[in-house]
Amino acid sequence: MALMKHLRHGVSFTRCVTTASAAPKPGFVFSPENFRRPDLPKGLQVRDLVPEVASDASLAGLGRLVHSPEDFTVKGKTFEIVRWPQPGWRPLDPGTGDEAGTTEGDFEVQWQGDFFYGHNLAIASENNQYLDGLGKVPEEAALEKEADAGSIYLWMSDYHPDGGQLFWPRQPIPFTVCLGPAAKGDDIKPEDMRAFHVPAGKGVYIHPGTWHNGIYVAPRHTMGAAARFLTRQGKVHARISVSWAAEFQTLLRLPLV
Repeated sequence: MALMKHLRHGVSFTRCVTTASAAPKPGFVFSPENFRRPDLPKGLQVRDLVPEVASDASLAGLGRLVHSPEDFTVKGKTFEIVRWPQPGWRPLDPGTGDEAGTTEGDFEVQWQGDFFYGHNLAIASENNQYLDGLGKVPEEAALEKEADAGSIYLWMSDYHPDGGQLFWPRQPIPFTVCLGPAAKGDDIKPEDMRAFHVPAGKGVYIHPGTWHNGIYVAPRHTMGAAARFLTRQGKVHARISVSWAAEFQTLLRLPLV
Protein backbone atom coordinates (compact mmCIF):
# COMPACT_ATOMS: atom_id res chain seq x y z
CA MET A 1 0.00 0.00 0.00
CA ALA A 2 1.32 3.45 -0.94
CA LEU A 3 0.08 6.99 -0.19
CA MET A 4 -0.10 9.17 -3.30
CA LYS A 5 -0.58 12.98 -3.06
CA HIS A 6 -2.64 14.68 -5.78
CA LEU A 7 -3.74 18.24 -6.53
CA ARG A 8 -7.22 18.68 -8.05
CA HIS A 9 -8.94 22.06 -8.54
CA GLY A 10 -6.42 23.63 -6.16
CA VAL A 11 -7.24 21.16 -3.36
CA SER A 12 -4.60 18.73 -2.14
CA PHE A 13 -5.73 15.21 -1.22
CA THR A 14 -4.15 11.87 -0.46
CA ARG A 15 -5.15 8.58 -2.08
CA CYS A 16 -4.20 5.06 -1.05
CA VAL A 17 -2.83 2.99 -3.92
CA THR A 18 -2.29 -0.76 -3.79
CA THR A 19 1.05 -1.72 -5.29
CA ALA A 20 2.06 -5.19 -6.38
CA SER A 21 4.58 -6.76 -4.04
CA ALA A 22 7.94 -7.45 -5.57
CA ALA A 23 8.49 -11.06 -6.62
CA PRO A 24 11.14 -12.85 -4.57
CA LYS A 25 14.54 -13.03 -6.20
CA PRO A 26 16.36 -16.36 -6.41
CA GLY A 27 19.53 -16.56 -4.35
CA PHE A 28 21.66 -18.15 -7.05
CA VAL A 29 22.25 -17.58 -10.78
CA PHE A 30 22.63 -20.85 -12.70
CA SER A 31 25.19 -19.63 -15.22
CA PRO A 32 27.37 -22.27 -16.92
CA GLU A 33 30.28 -21.44 -14.61
CA ASN A 34 28.20 -21.40 -11.43
CA PHE A 35 26.48 -24.67 -12.31
CA ARG A 36 29.79 -26.47 -12.85
CA ARG A 37 31.59 -24.92 -9.89
CA PRO A 38 29.15 -23.54 -7.32
CA ASP A 39 30.61 -21.87 -4.25
CA LEU A 40 28.87 -23.94 -1.58
CA PRO A 41 29.21 -22.70 2.01
CA LYS A 42 30.15 -24.68 5.09
CA GLY A 43 27.70 -25.70 7.77
CA LEU A 44 24.64 -26.35 5.60
CA GLN A 45 21.73 -28.20 7.18
CA VAL A 46 21.16 -31.73 5.90
CA ARG A 47 17.68 -33.07 5.20
CA ASP A 48 17.53 -36.86 4.85
CA LEU A 49 15.13 -38.36 2.31
CA VAL A 50 13.88 -41.93 2.71
CA PRO A 51 13.89 -43.58 -0.73
CA GLU A 52 10.84 -45.28 -2.20
CA VAL A 53 10.90 -47.96 -4.89
CA ALA A 54 9.92 -46.36 -8.18
CA SER A 55 6.67 -47.69 -9.67
CA ASP A 56 3.75 -46.16 -11.52
CA ALA A 57 1.91 -46.03 -8.19
CA SER A 58 4.69 -44.37 -6.18
CA LEU A 59 5.49 -41.95 -9.03
CA ALA A 60 1.85 -40.91 -9.54
CA GLY A 61 1.63 -37.19 -10.33
CA LEU A 62 5.39 -36.95 -10.84
CA GLY A 63 6.15 -39.33 -13.68
CA ARG A 64 6.11 -42.95 -14.83
CA LEU A 65 8.31 -46.01 -14.60
CA VAL A 66 9.76 -46.78 -18.04
CA HIS A 67 9.99 -50.35 -19.35
CA SER A 68 11.08 -49.27 -22.85
CA PRO A 69 12.03 -45.82 -24.22
CA GLU A 70 9.70 -46.43 -27.16
CA ASP A 71 6.74 -46.34 -24.79
CA PHE A 72 7.19 -42.54 -24.47
CA THR A 73 7.25 -40.69 -27.80
CA VAL A 74 5.61 -37.62 -29.31
CA LYS A 75 4.47 -39.70 -32.27
CA GLY A 76 2.74 -42.12 -29.94
CA LYS A 77 1.20 -39.19 -28.01
CA THR A 78 2.75 -40.51 -24.80
CA PHE A 79 5.48 -37.86 -24.44
CA GLU A 80 4.16 -34.53 -23.20
CA ILE A 81 5.06 -31.24 -24.91
CA VAL A 82 3.53 -28.08 -23.46
CA ARG A 83 2.03 -25.65 -25.99
CA TRP A 84 3.69 -22.27 -26.38
CA PRO A 85 2.09 -19.67 -24.04
CA GLN A 86 -0.61 -17.50 -25.60
CA PRO A 87 0.80 -13.93 -25.32
CA GLY A 88 -2.43 -12.01 -25.96
CA TRP A 89 -6.15 -12.54 -26.37
CA ARG A 90 -5.88 -14.18 -29.79
CA PRO A 91 -5.59 -17.98 -29.54
CA LEU A 92 -2.87 -20.10 -31.04
CA ASP A 93 -3.93 -21.64 -34.32
CA PRO A 94 -5.03 -25.27 -33.97
CA GLY A 95 -2.19 -27.76 -34.19
CA THR A 96 0.53 -25.18 -33.54
CA GLY A 97 2.70 -24.25 -30.57
CA ASP A 98 3.93 -27.73 -29.73
CA GLU A 99 5.48 -28.89 -32.99
CA ALA A 100 9.20 -28.68 -32.11
CA GLY A 101 8.99 -32.14 -30.57
CA THR A 102 11.87 -33.68 -28.66
CA THR A 103 15.63 -33.87 -28.76
CA GLU A 104 17.56 -36.86 -27.48
CA GLY A 105 21.06 -38.09 -26.85
CA ASP A 106 23.32 -39.29 -24.08
CA PHE A 107 23.28 -37.92 -20.55
CA GLU A 108 26.63 -38.79 -18.95
CA VAL A 109 27.20 -38.94 -15.20
CA GLN A 110 30.53 -39.55 -13.49
CA TRP A 111 32.08 -39.45 -10.05
CA GLN A 112 35.35 -37.58 -9.61
CA GLY A 113 36.29 -38.18 -6.00
CA ASP A 114 33.39 -36.84 -3.95
CA PHE A 115 31.99 -34.78 -6.83
CA PHE A 116 29.21 -36.12 -9.09
CA TYR A 117 29.05 -34.45 -12.50
CA GLY A 118 26.44 -34.56 -15.25
CA HIS A 119 26.80 -33.71 -18.95
CA ASN A 120 23.68 -33.46 -21.13
CA LEU A 121 24.78 -34.22 -24.69
CA ALA A 122 21.22 -34.05 -26.02
CA ILE A 123 21.12 -30.25 -26.00
CA ALA A 124 23.24 -27.78 -27.97
CA SER A 125 24.06 -25.40 -25.15
CA GLU A 126 27.01 -24.08 -23.17
CA ASN A 127 24.92 -24.62 -20.05
CA ASN A 128 24.81 -28.42 -20.19
CA GLN A 129 27.51 -29.47 -17.71
CA TYR A 130 26.63 -29.62 -14.05
CA LEU A 131 27.81 -30.44 -10.57
CA ASP A 132 24.79 -32.58 -9.74
CA GLY A 133 25.78 -33.54 -6.20
CA LEU A 134 28.48 -34.47 -3.71
CA GLY A 135 29.41 -37.58 -1.78
CA LYS A 136 30.13 -35.53 1.35
CA VAL A 137 29.23 -32.11 2.70
CA PRO A 138 31.15 -29.37 0.84
CA GLU A 139 33.73 -28.71 3.54
CA GLU A 140 34.73 -32.40 3.58
CA ALA A 141 34.48 -33.19 -0.15
CA ALA A 142 37.74 -34.04 -1.93
CA LEU A 143 38.45 -34.35 -5.65
CA GLU A 144 41.66 -36.39 -5.60
CA LYS A 145 40.39 -39.62 -4.06
CA GLU A 146 38.59 -42.82 -4.98
CA ALA A 147 34.83 -42.40 -5.25
CA ASP A 148 33.12 -44.38 -2.50
CA ALA A 149 29.92 -42.48 -1.71
CA GLY A 150 26.97 -44.41 -0.31
CA SER A 151 24.77 -41.32 -0.38
CA ILE A 152 24.60 -38.15 -2.42
CA TYR A 153 24.10 -34.60 -1.16
CA LEU A 154 21.99 -32.47 -3.51
CA TRP A 155 22.41 -28.71 -3.57
CA MET A 156 19.89 -27.91 -6.35
CA SER A 157 16.92 -29.10 -8.42
CA ASP A 158 15.17 -27.86 -11.56
CA TYR A 159 12.12 -28.32 -13.77
CA HIS A 160 11.24 -27.97 -17.45
CA PRO A 161 8.02 -26.03 -18.18
CA ASP A 162 8.11 -26.91 -21.90
CA GLY A 163 7.98 -30.70 -21.82
CA GLY A 164 8.66 -33.99 -20.10
CA GLN A 165 11.99 -35.80 -19.80
CA LEU A 166 12.97 -39.46 -20.05
CA PHE A 167 16.05 -41.20 -18.65
CA TRP A 168 16.98 -44.72 -19.74
CA PRO A 169 20.28 -46.38 -18.71
CA ARG A 170 22.41 -47.62 -21.61
CA GLN A 171 23.48 -50.46 -19.30
CA PRO A 172 20.93 -52.05 -16.94
CA ILE A 173 22.04 -50.43 -13.68
CA PRO A 174 19.86 -49.16 -10.82
CA PHE A 175 19.78 -45.45 -10.11
CA THR A 176 18.12 -42.84 -7.94
CA VAL A 177 16.06 -39.74 -8.71
CA CYS A 178 14.77 -36.91 -6.52
CA LEU A 179 11.40 -35.47 -7.55
CA GLY A 180 9.01 -32.74 -6.40
CA PRO A 181 5.44 -31.95 -7.51
CA ALA A 182 4.78 -29.48 -10.31
CA ALA A 183 1.84 -28.16 -8.30
CA LYS A 184 4.29 -26.47 -5.91
CA GLY A 185 5.59 -24.33 -8.76
CA ASP A 186 8.35 -21.88 -7.92
CA ASP A 187 7.47 -22.07 -4.20
CA ILE A 188 9.01 -25.54 -3.87
CA LYS A 189 10.65 -26.34 -0.52
CA PRO A 190 13.10 -29.05 0.58
CA GLU A 191 10.33 -30.90 2.42
CA ASP A 192 8.40 -31.27 -0.86
CA MET A 193 11.08 -33.48 -2.44
CA ARG A 194 11.00 -37.29 -2.54
CA ALA A 195 13.65 -39.87 -3.44
CA PHE A 196 13.05 -42.92 -5.63
CA HIS A 197 15.20 -45.96 -6.40
CA VAL A 198 14.71 -47.09 -10.01
CA PRO A 199 15.37 -50.85 -10.43
CA ALA A 200 18.05 -52.14 -12.79
CA GLY A 201 16.79 -52.43 -16.35
CA LYS A 202 14.13 -49.73 -15.92
CA GLY A 203 14.02 -46.01 -16.64
CA VAL A 204 11.96 -43.03 -15.57
CA TYR A 205 9.75 -40.51 -17.37
CA ILE A 206 9.16 -37.14 -15.69
CA HIS A 207 6.08 -34.99 -16.35
CA PRO A 208 6.52 -31.34 -17.43
CA GLY A 209 6.98 -29.09 -14.41
CA THR A 210 8.10 -31.90 -12.09
CA TRP A 211 11.09 -30.82 -10.01
CA HIS A 212 14.10 -33.09 -10.56
CA ASN A 213 17.73 -32.99 -11.62
CA GLY A 214 19.21 -35.80 -13.60
CA ILE A 215 19.96 -39.24 -12.24
CA TYR A 216 22.24 -40.44 -9.45
CA VAL A 217 24.35 -43.59 -9.70
CA ALA A 218 26.40 -45.27 -6.96
CA PRO A 219 30.17 -45.38 -7.67
CA ARG A 220 30.21 -49.18 -7.59
CA HIS A 221 28.08 -49.23 -10.77
CA THR A 222 30.40 -46.94 -12.74
CA MET A 223 33.83 -48.43 -11.86
CA GLY A 224 35.50 -45.04 -12.29
CA ALA A 225 34.00 -44.42 -15.74
CA ALA A 226 31.04 -42.37 -16.96
CA ALA A 227 27.60 -43.99 -16.92
CA ARG A 228 25.50 -43.15 -19.96
CA PHE A 229 21.75 -42.72 -20.12
CA LEU A 230 19.51 -42.01 -23.08
CA THR A 231 17.68 -38.77 -22.35
CA ARG A 232 14.71 -37.51 -24.35
CA GLN A 233 13.22 -34.09 -23.63
CA GLY A 234 11.44 -31.10 -25.13
CA LYS A 235 13.58 -29.42 -27.78
CA VAL A 236 13.05 -25.92 -26.34
CA HIS A 237 14.78 -27.01 -23.09
CA ALA A 238 13.55 -24.26 -20.79
CA ARG A 239 14.99 -24.84 -17.31
CA ILE A 240 14.02 -23.24 -14.00
CA SER A 241 16.17 -24.04 -10.98
CA VAL A 242 16.36 -23.73 -7.22
CA SER A 243 19.51 -23.78 -5.10
CA TRP A 244 18.69 -25.55 -1.85
CA ALA A 245 22.04 -24.36 -0.52
CA ALA A 246 21.60 -20.66 -1.32
CA GLU A 247 17.87 -20.27 -0.68
CA PHE A 248 17.31 -22.69 2.22
CA GLN A 249 20.86 -23.27 3.57
CA THR A 250 20.08 -26.97 3.11
CA LEU A 251 21.39 -30.06 1.35
CA LEU A 252 19.17 -33.04 0.50
CA ARG A 253 20.81 -36.38 1.34
CA LEU A 254 19.71 -39.47 -0.60
CA PRO A 255 21.00 -43.02 -0.08
CA LEU A 256 22.22 -44.54 -3.35
CA VAL A 257 21.12 -47.97 -4.50
